[in-house]
Amino acid sequence: MRAALAAAAVAALALTPRGAPAQRARDDAAYRFVVLGHIRGGADGALNPKLGELLGEVRRLRPDFAVLTGDIIWGDVDHNPTRPGELEREWTAVDSALATLGVPVHRVPGNHDVLDVTSRNIWRRRYGSLPSAFSFRGSRFLLLTSTFIPPDGDTTHHRYINGVDLDSVQLAFLARELADSSRAHTFAFLHHKLWWQPDSGRWWRDVHPMLRAGRVNAVFSGDYGPLKFSTEERDGVRYYQTSIELTVALPLLQNRVSSRVLSSQFDNFLEVRVDGPRVDVVVHTIGEVSSGEFTPGRYRDVTTGGRQPSAGERFRAWIGSPKRIAAMALGLLGVFGAGWWAGRAARRSSG
Repeated sequence: MRAALAAAAVAALALTPRGAPAQRARDDAAYRFVVLGHIRGGADGALNPKLGELLGEVRRLRPDFAVLTGDIIWGDVDHNPTRPGELEREWTAVDSALATLGVPVHRVPGNHDVLDVTSRNIWRRRYGSLPSAFSFRGSRFLLLTSTFIPPDGDTTHHRYINGVDLDSVQLAFLARELADSSRAHTFAFLHHKLWWQPDSGRWWRDVHPMLRAGRVNAVFSGDYGPLKFSTEERDGVRYYQTSIELTVALPLLQNRVSSRVLSSQFDNFLEVRVDGPRVDVVVHTIGEVSSGEFTPGRYRDVTTGGRQPSAGERFRAWIGSPKRIAAMALGLLGVFGAGWWAGRAARRSSG
């Protein structure tokens, strides 16, 4: 089952055949990397229970490096003044787990990672400032931040959790980086799905034209919701979202449609295969079996509190809500009424 699911590919610039094996590159132009999104644990500061399985799958692929697209730790969401030491412990724990990959790991922050001056300083000390870039085998990798980075003296906490547009500093950074036409490929990374903005948004007005002109292959984001995975292509630039969730509390699934929609999707990460001019992005899933989320029993727990659904419940699930039934009835009455009126008019005209 895992092999079949892991083989599902979403092509960026070319299609990878389903089931194609992941093999090491044989020349300097070929390489592979993985993109991991939203791997954070919960409020207790522990690692995500799915992280071990995720890292095991990544090790099996043997990529050249990994990029994390934010929300890597839980962070100081609750604004605890004694949190700095705990933040350091969370970062040390996740970095120790990531070290088992045996490859370089690059990061951009999410709103759980940087949410005030204290967490900003910890991030910069451990991982440096953004935006930044690195090169690998003739390709360029641009690390951006859609997370609000507070300036010195800022006393706010966890602002703009849905992200902020790229500012003038980052736009200037992009302009400089994309002016170099000698690179083989260019990839960009950020946390929030700014590309989900309407066409009138700043991403499509100011950022996307630069990416198009600079021949950027793909943009990767790692925010979670309202989907775990999404993708879009415009003007040759492919956009991807990838994420993993914690186990969601049963009452939340029972009472919130959006949570049920999210938890009905597989957790996933991306493998990017580059071979000369060809770029393939493969979607790998995890937790399909180990999570226990995709069983008849779990479905019953969510939809009927663990009971077998009654005949009436099954009928209502099939036919829909009372409002939908009423709308259907009104629609049928309208159809029949229109037919009756047309027939009456025809009879009058013929008489």
